Amino acid sequence: MSHQILLLLAMLTLGLAISQRREQVPCRTVNKEALCHGLGLLQVPSVLSLDIQALYLSGNQLQSILVSPLGFYTALRHLDLSDNQISFLQAGVFQALPYLEHLNLAHNRLATGMALNSGGLGRLPLLVSLDLSGNSLHGNLVERLLGETPRLRTLSLAENSLTRLARHTFWGMPAVEQLDLHSNVLMDIEDGAFEALPHLTHLNLSRNSLTCISDFSLQQLQVLDLSCNSIEAFQTAPEPQAQFQLAWLDLRENKLLHFPDLAVFPRLIYLNVSNNLIQLPAGLPRGSEDLHAPSEGWSASPLSNPSRNASTHPLSQLLNLDLSYNEIELVPASFLEHLTSLRFLNLSRNCLRSFEARQVDSLPCLVLLDLSHNVLEALELGTKVLGSLQTLLLQDNALQELPPYTFASLASLQRLNLQGNQVSPCGGPAEPGPPGCVDFSGIPTLHVLNMAGNSMEMLRAGSFLHTPLTELDLSTNPGLDVATGALVGLEASLEVLELQGNGLTVLRVDLPCFLRLKRLNLAENQLSHLPAWTRAVSLEVLDLRNNSFSLLPGNAMGGLETSLRRLYLQGNPLSCCGNGWLAAQLHQGRVDVDATQDLICRFGSQEELSLSLVRPEDCEKGGLKNVNLILLLSFTLVSAIVLTTLATICFLRRQKLSQQYKA
Repeated sequence: MSHQILLLLAMLTLGLAISQRREQVPCRTVNKEALCHGLGLLQVPSVLSLDIQALYLSGNQLQSILVSPLGFYTALRHLDLSDNQISFLQAGVFQALPYLEHLNLAHNRLATGMALNSGGLGRLPLLVSLDLSGNSLHGNLVERLLGETPRLRTLSLAENSLTRLARHTFWGMPAVEQLDLHSNVLMDIEDGAFEALPHLTHLNLSRNSLTCISDFSLQQLQVLDLSCNSIEAFQTAPEPQAQFQLAWLDLRENKLLHFPDLAVFPRLIYLNVSNNLIQLPAGLPRGSEDLHAPSEGWSASPLSNPSRNASTHPLSQLLNLDLSYNEIELVPASFLEHLTSLRFLNLSRNCLRSFEARQVDSLPCLVLLDLSHNVLEALELGTKVLGSLQTLLLQDNALQELPPYTFASLASLQRLNLQGNQVSPCGGPAEPGPPGCVDFSGIPTLHVLNMAGNSMEMLRAGSFLHTPLTELDLSTNPGLDVATGALVGLEASLEVLELQGNGLTVLRVDLPCFLRLKRLNLAENQLSHLPAWTRAVSLEVLDLRNNSFSLLPGNAMGGLETSLRRLYLQGNPLSCCGNGWLAAQLHQGRVDVDATQDLICRFGSQEELSLSLVRPEDCEKGGLKNVNLILLLSFTLVSAIVLTTLATICFLRRQKLSQQYKA
């Protein structure tokens, strides 16, 4: 009987100890998920609820994973052990978790302890996703670590030290659909390395050391990322009956000399070959009937290849093509001919001197065309081309004289960036402008226009008549003369107006009439006066930095009080007195005036003071001082005149008396 009592007491003591320990464990349990990340734990907690289905232990200091206590939690489906210091996995540790589906071992030290443990992960029959990234795995360590995972669909081996993929690396995981191998040192992929993955659809090989892709044959692959390698050539396997499913291909930041041959990818919708060394060939001679004959050096022609049994033209489904940062000097018409579905084309940062699209219905679906940062001198657009184009980027080129209706022919154009060219706008019907000017009036779809830095000398009346612009940038055109009526017709639409850095001394724009104007930039000019806003408008941001304003009178700014939110005034010779409206905004906080502590005003002719510290009584005292000074100076001057007159009279009388005495 006494032994039974002692056993009962021992069990009660053990239960009490376990209960107290559970209270001490800092993990939180929510809906059968134990949240133990970032707690500095040295081992897996042993006192959690046994029915938890997810255990998050990332960001701790675990070094070894043992069957006990991890094996207590047999209901686990999701186990996160990432960002620890794990170098040892006890053999069979994960076999103790029969329902495990998601295992994350990323960013540990598995490569350090693999020599001590040859068992690897073992068979994991229900595992769906496995993350082994960031473990410095190299050589055959991956093959030793990977076990039989018949249901595995997602595998990450990114950020390791793999240099080669062997033919048998991925045996035992036939269901894998997504494989991430980015940021390794892969230089060689053995033939057939991916044959064990018949369902592979997403493959990431970016940031490796691959130099060539030859005999590409992964017909089931849909997404392939080969960016940031050293690839000089991309070639597919010669299989005429192959039905490739590739839809997304990234080859940016490689060493391609030619546009890759993609005739076998009729489903391709995204292609990025930016940051290469591509030079497009001149294409076929005009009048050539043999569209299938490859031109010299044109191994990558998007024209149909007779060796391919494709039902549609290559690249006819392509939606996005990025050719930026290459060495392209000319885009042949044959290159664009079959891109009938293309919506986004980026040709920026090349060596283009001209661009033409004159063929009827050329690029009918194109929405965005980026030709910026080239050396374009000519732009030739037909009358019925680019019918869907909404955004045209031409900034930082050498465009100077263009046909007057170059942009008027673009039926859907909404955004046009011409910054950093030499384009001169024509005026309205009564102000046609000089030869070579471009007509920006009568374009009913155009809403955003940037003509900053075009060395414009004159903005004529009616320049944008019947063009409902909402944003207009005319900044950085030093010496620009804005004629009266230059912005007429924009009163009901304009919301953003940029006139910075033009050296304007007078602003001949009736700003209060622009009722929808929200942002106005007049910085870096020589303005000293503004028109009077006597009625409420929509202006929210007003930039007047580095001008010649001394006063912002309340009778001119009153209409802005309900809308203005931000006012920039640095670099103006502001007067401390007479700026009652501005002082009121500072003290009441209704308008956010930039750098109020550094906004300096002049008090009198010499003294400078922070405008936020000026009080009304300071100006009153200053006024009295000025009056007293004027009175003192006036009294002194009158006294000096009186004294001088008296002295002169006395001198003359004495001289006269002296003459009489001598006589």
